[in-house]
Amino acid sequence: MPDGTVDQELGTDSDSIDLAEVREGEINVKVLSSGRKAIVLKRGDEITVFGELCPHMGADLSTATYCPNDGTLACSWHGYVFDAQDGTLRDNPNERLLKPLRTPSKHYRPEKTPQYRLRRVPFQIRGSRLILGRREGE
Repeated sequence: MPDGTVDQELGTDSDSIDLAEVREGEINVKVLSSGRKAIVLKRGDEITVFGELCPHMGADLSTATYCPNDGTLACSWHGYVFDAQDGTLRDNPNERLLKPLRTPSKHYRPEKTPQYRLRRVPFQIRGSRLILGRREGE
């Protein structure tokens, strides 16, 4: 497209990655034109993209540990483990370690525990490019 744009709805070329550059089984980091980072994960033919911040306390997930065999992404700050496909919390080490001490009371209500989830970044594949940003029609 002229003047370096990919699509007005999706952003500029700077918000895209050549698919050949996306390494399987590793955390691929792309700095977006907004200055934020996108975490791109490839497992087989599946690609997932998340925002860079851990929802627990804002750690930079570009330093996380990605385990493609388990399909997990573990935050390097506090060890929270998220599903690498849908971003749901799989393990909160604090809850696991403190479980013997925690019994429901007026000060601790297990049903009020925050439900952390990674923020997904929408994307499209166009030709050989992974384009990060809004999907068509959004």
